Amino acid sequence: MGRATGTIELAACRRNLILGIVVAASLAGSAWAEDIAAGPGDQAVEKLRDFSLEDLGNLTVISVSKRAEPLSEAPASVFVITAEDIRRAGATSLPEALRLAPNLEVARLNAAQYAITARGGNSAESSNKLLVLINGRSVYEPIGSGILWQQVDVAMDTVERIEVVSGPGGTLWGANAVNGVINVITKSDIEGLNLDVGGGNLDRNTTVTYGGRLGGLLANGTVSAFDRGGFDRAPGILAKDGFRGLMGAFRLDGGDKGLTYSLSTNIYNNHQDEADGRLWGGSVIGHANRTLANGSTLDVQAYVARDDRSAVDTHERRDTYNIQAQDSMTLGAHDLVVGGEARVWREYFLSTNIFHFADPRATISVGAIFVQDVVALRPDLKLTAGLKLEDNSYSGLDWMPNLRLAWTPADNALVWAAASRAVRTPNRIERELTATGILLPSPRFQSESLWAYEAGYRVQPTSRISLSVTAFYDVYDDLRTDQFPATILPIVLRNGGAGQSYGLEAWGTFTLTDWWRLRAGANTLHRDYHTKAGFDDFTQLQSVGYDPKYQAQLRSDMQIGPALSLEAALRRVGTVSGVNGVTYAPAYTEADVTLALQVRPGLDLTLSGFNLLNDHHLELDDASTTPVRAIPRSIYLGLRWGF
Repeated sequence: MGRATGTIELAACRRNLILGIVVAASLAGSAWAEDIAAGPGDQAVEKLRDFSLEDLGNLTVISVSKRAEPLSEAPASVFVITAEDIRRAGATSLPEALRLAPNLEVARLNAAQYAITARGGNSAESSNKLLVLINGRSVYEPIGSGILWQQVDVAMDTVERIEVVSGPGGTLWGANAVNGVINVITKSDIEGLNLDVGGGNLDRNTTVTYGGRLGGLLANGTVSAFDRGGFDRAPGILAKDGFRGLMGAFRLDGGDKGLTYSLSTNIYNNHQDEADGRLWGGSVIGHANRTLANGSTLDVQAYVARDDRSAVDTHERRDTYNIQAQDSMTLGAHDLVVGGEARVWREYFLSTNIFHFADPRATISVGAIFVQDVVALRPDLKLTAGLKLEDNSYSGLDWMPNLRLAWTPADNALVWAAASRAVRTPNRIERELTATGILLPSPRFQSESLWAYEAGYRVQPTSRISLSVTAFYDVYDDLRTDQFPATILPIVLRNGGAGQSYGLEAWGTFTLTDWWRLRAGANTLHRDYHTKAGFDDFTQLQSVGYDPKYQAQLRSDMQIGPALSLEAALRRVGTVSGVNGVTYAPAYTEADVTLALQVRPGLDLTLSGFNLLNDHHLELDDASTTPVRAIPRSIYLGLRWGF
């Protein structure tokens, strides 16, 4: 008893000590900062001072209306992660950078895998209603739905911004943009040779970028390698789940005001120790934007991609062919966007275990057209109305309407409301997967649907304060259930689930001084799901995922001296549970700290500590993937050198 009590007290003392260091570091810089804040030649402080809240509000986003508009005028729950945000947080991977968005739920499963969603439905299997784009290329996969994050490689040094929209985006982006859209946009203007290298007790990363002029074109190339050490299956029990990989990318941009164009390509080769998994592939994207004589703009993009993954008893190969075009025009008081898209997935999946497809090969085709109109009803009131019709070779025709009203009662405020419909189309597993005596194919499985109702308020009451609040009410239908058709076995998948969820998303920024900024964010989620009359589900609706009822984060950005910055973050995640009340991860609180020193212009050192409050913590016990992994504390030392 005495030893247990002593251990608890020691852990509490350690936690309090780390918390004290975080808070003290945030506060102790004030004396030094006051001395230098007004000093001449203070380039580092100018970085924070010059990037004002007005600048943040005027950031251009394209993910809400599929055309450029200021963030302050976008009638949606949208959060932008900038390159500077990523640098200050010390994030070395895309999923870790997404923790900065308070309207997302990010749960790490092991060294390689994540479950990420917006507005609920999280797990490796059920987080299938979030669309992720990399420079306009969808990385959503049709065999099981969702995002295989271990196949999404983006070097953080090349990211310009990440636009995170929570809520439906089906009218513009198509099926599967149900609970949100993440749009990752990389830089076109990298200059010179840059080296980013670092390592710690878990992660090791090396990224080399080079950019400049190639004739009349902007050109840049990237080579990046990473090695993420295996996580413990439980404290003190090492698991074989390490993850490592190599990625290369190249991009060309050119044109003038009348015509701009770009060509980008990437290739990756990753290895996951668990089940000896190998993942490799690449893509080529071509994009052109032309301003026509009538003032409208024609935007065309095409891409091809291959993704291949293999493990001990499975092999999947997927080829994707996509072309899309849209015309943006202004007709009087109307801003119109009209477009269409065609996509073909060619899938090959071979399994040597009991779960398999009768035919390993399949072709899934998608065709869509959409129109969206933004009309000014009066100078301070705009109405957005849109509709997308999408035909999928699996599910047939789906319709996705969108209606939004935006009111600007003052130059510094926006009030908006929206009603929209989105769908998640069936995947190959739901339609075709079979196991003799256990699982039957389900050729009648149809799209899951959502009607979403949202209202939001965005305001900047002073030059130092900004606030965004969104309330949402989501109504789901035709959710997946596991049904016994007659006897106990076999199982058939049906659309027998329905339900509602509602909650709040809020974040704000408070610039205390020219050298110190606080950012806070939180979200809540309440869920009520059930099986419809005539249906049952032996998994008790596990297909709707496992979520916390609340999340909150507080971030402190400080420019302590002319060449020294400090970011400290505190985040709290509530108990993760299913709709059946079962707990899949206890609530946890964690702290991250990144200290950055500019040794000289072009040479920066960073020291980061992640998950500092606990030796290990669990983010999601998801039995549908691998055995539970505890996320450990880690330290990372990085060097950035520009030539």
